Amino acid sequence: MKRSMVLVAVMLGVVAAACGSAATASNGASTSPSPGRGGAQFRNGAAGQLVQINGQTLIVTGPSGDLTVTTSTSTTFTRTSTAVLADIVPGLCILATGQKDSTGILTATTVRLSPKGANGCTAAGRFGPNASPPAGASPPQTSPRPTPSGLPPMAFVSGEVTAATGISITVLTTASGSQTITVPTTAAVTTTVVASASDLRIGECLRATGARDSAGNVQATTITITPAGPSGTCVTGFGGGGGGGGRGPGRGSATPGAAAG
Repeated sequence: MKRSMVLVAVMLGVVAAACGSAATASNGASTSPSPGRGGAQFRNGAAGQLVQINGQTLIVTGPSGDLTVTTSTSTTFTRTSTAVLADIVPGLCILATGQKDSTGILTATTVRLSPKGANGCTAAGRFGPNASPPAGASPPQTSPRPTPSGLPPMAFVSGEVTAATGISITVLTTASGSQTITVPTTAAVTTTVVASASDLRIGECLRATGARDSAGNVQATTITITPAGPSGTCVTGFGGGGGGGGRGPGRGSATPGAAAG
């Protein structure tokens, strides 16, 4: 009888210890902080709304709080803004994304314009005025993102505009020579020009590319400036930055401040 009582007491002790350990583990999981600073940064830079300029130190902000971006004399700046069909003129570089018909002619849904640089409109797969960015800088994305299942595949044409007549645009590409594309008035057109640190303005949207330190702060090698949207918001998502508040393929939702990517 005594032996049975001892066995029961031991079993109850084991059960109580197991429950206590489970409760401790559960409490620990619920109170441990999540790593990182949230949506104010991404793998190789940061994006957000500029709220402070302190010399070469910039503060961008968003739903996850503030983030510091540091510039240097080697940081390159560009400014992106909305444009229209009439802004597509010979001599500019163009990157048009859309769909090709059965004859191979592309109808653009988005168009990016930039001045021709020293290396032309394309160099080693890079596009635009910074065709040869500083070491460590990520080149702009020049290939379209995967198309959702059931939709026609996306295509792109990049090169120098050699002729523009209405919605018919002729592009001299490096890969396949001259191509004619169609740019309807409904296409989203943006233009990018070389800028400088003096062009920074409080309230505008920034996208900085560069290495992050252990605190998540960014040493920028390149910075793209875009105007805030009509409601003063910045379009989130590294895929598109914030172009005048409008949305285009690959862009995120318009929310104030910094973005994850």
